[in-house]
Amino acid sequence: KGNPFFVLEFMQSLVGRGLLQYSFDMKRWVWNEAVIRSEEVMDNVIHLLSSKLRRLPESVLTSLKVMACFGTSINEAVIDNLRKSSEFSDIHDSMKRAISDGFVMTDERGHLKFVHDKVR
Repeated sequence: KGNPFFVLEFMQSLVGRGLLQYSFDMKRWVWNEAVIRSEEVMDNVIHLLSSKLRRLPESVLTSLKVMACFGTSINEAVIDNLRKSSEFSDIHDSMKRAISDGFVMTDERGHLKFVHDKVR
């Protein structure tokens, strides 16, 4: 048994920290098992997400907090309205970053939603 979300996040964290790399010359993934084993491995989703959240710019964190006020998802129209205020003028760019970093995704209705309830 395992948590597929955790496995994906863990693998992405290894890639992000340069501990797992794809070698185009060798046409395969390469890693140093000894270095990875010496790392403090976070054994649950909450620790992994907390670590990842701490590395985000303040503007992205603020945008995620604002989104959380609306529940588990938010309509793009709400984002557009928030962007009209000077306080949240960069919310659209921040949400793009949240999507690219894997905290938010677009659902079938075109709404932005958190990828995991622990992010919210």
